Amino acid sequence: IVTSSSNCKKSLFGENLPAATQEGKNTCGFLVNGEVWTPERGSLDELSSYYDPTFNGGTFQINGSKYEPGNNTSFVVASYNISGAGYYKLNVSPDAVGKFSNSTNYCFRNWDDTIPNHNAFLNITKFDLQKGIISGTFEFALTKAGCETVRITQGRFDMKY
Repeated sequence: IVTSSSNCKKSLFGENLPAATQEGKNTCGFLVNGEVWTPERGSLDELSSYYDPTFNGGTFQINGSKYEPGNNTSFVVASYNISGAGYYKLNVSPDAVGKFSNSTNYCFRNWDDTIPNHNAFLNITKFDLQKGIISGTFEFALTKAGCETVRITQGRFDMKY
């Protein structure tokens, strides 16, 4: 027991990413510069998704926030022209974005000041209009002159909209 617990890396953001499911479990998580970030379910914490097939060829958005003493974080992943499973580039236009904000990090309080990263993506692996389920993965990085790069990796979500 001592050996197995010493191998666990506890993060300030959380301990584990949620399983990569495709059942509409309303889960999401990712790594922020290698640290696990998941929304903690509670009265002030939020995780939501939205899909509108009639706007901009199909608009999808997932966003969440976490409120902790002295540190509020939030994210959004959104894109358009989504009509099924597939790979979509992020941060190439104002309508296809991956953003992360941290209230204690001056560099990332204002999303509009970030420099686009053209390697960012949203990969929808399940798109079920009948059951209202969208699942998949995402990654992006945010850079800004004079600031540390924020890398969002291993992003996964399984949402009912």
